[in-house]
Amino acid sequence: MRVIVVGAGIWGLASAYACALRGDTVTVYEAGEIGSGASGGIVGALAPLVPDLWTPKKQFQLESLHSAEDFWSEIDGTSGLRSGYGRIGRLQPLQTERSRELAEARAQESRTLWRGQYHWTLQPCPELIAPEAAPLGVIHDTLSARIFPAQAARSLAKACIARGVRILENHPVASVHSGAIIGAFGTVEADAVILSAGSQGFRLMAPYVPLHEKTGVKGQAALLDADLVGQPQVYAGGVYVIPHENGTVAVGSTSETSWDYPEPDEKLDPVIAQARSMIPALADAPVLQRWAGIRPKARRRDPMVGKLPELERVFAVSGAFKIGFSLAHSLGTVMAQMIRDEPYAIPNSFTVDWHLAGG
Repeated sequence: MRVIVVGAGIWGLASAYACALRGDTVTVYEAGEIGSGASGGIVGALAPLVPDLWTPKKQFQLESLHSAEDFWSEIDGTSGLRSGYGRIGRLQPLQTERSRELAEARAQESRTLWRGQYHWTLQPCPELIAPEAAPLGVIHDTLSARIFPAQAARSLAKACIARGVRILENHPVASVHSGAIIGAFGTVEADAVILSAGSQGFRLMAPYVPLHEKTGVKGQAALLDADLVGQPQVYAGGVYVIPHENGTVAVGSTSETSWDYPEPDEKLDPVIAQARSMIPALADAPVLQRWAGIRPKARRRDPMVGKLPELERVFAVSGAFKIGFSLAHSLGTVMAQMIRDEPYAIPNSFTVDWHLAGG
């Protein structure tokens, strides 16, 4: 098959890779550079949804997190680059009796829901975390992993190229039609078109998905010069602290539904301050980078995956928002199956029909 992928972010690249493995002729059209959108970030928390009130979405994510280690090992081995993947676990400080009660109940649930492969346990506050930040101890889960998004995008892009994928940077797509895209480069036809252009991709869908709101959520993060290699990630109060394998630590992110400009600003400062107060080792760590990006969010919170209405041979995989990297390789495989009209399995809440229903 001749396949066009619009967008060289993590979902577009994962789709291109999965299609190339099946022998497709794949071309990726990217408006800017590889990973120049939200996929070029620095945080990369691959963390599970809580083990209770189980849903198909939570099961899909669990299976994806479980298989991520093998996927990224294959990608890095093919590309010769490092994605920064590592299953390092996660700590969540407990500050109230209610949070501890919930954590204890979820520890029981995890034994069944996580099938004994991973653990969610309560532990005393470790030296890594300030005692006042976790007066009732911490939750430790062994399923969580981390990745360095910008590095992972480069590794996956190089692996795609090694599999024969053609990636055209600085090739913005102006419009999409049945089995074709149009841009300054002309009209290009294909057997299937996969739209995965981040928050900007909603503009391409708008003529065919009238109920879809063109939205994106601004996220800001910082990279600190601190070596916490060997430590787990920490999550509290909406802030992640991610020790990367290269001896830096990422902290983030904000979730801003409105903003004046996409660059980093003063709203990042409280995030850095919270991370420093929670992790004493970060108190004086220099800030190496301040980053901001617009994370794609579909009309409803879950990803939007499937054939677009009124169009033949055009499919969307969009709206990654906060769980994009944890689902990328799994949804890439789904796209390779979907464009062939082969059986595939995704939660109902991921489908285009569910998003358009507005329920």
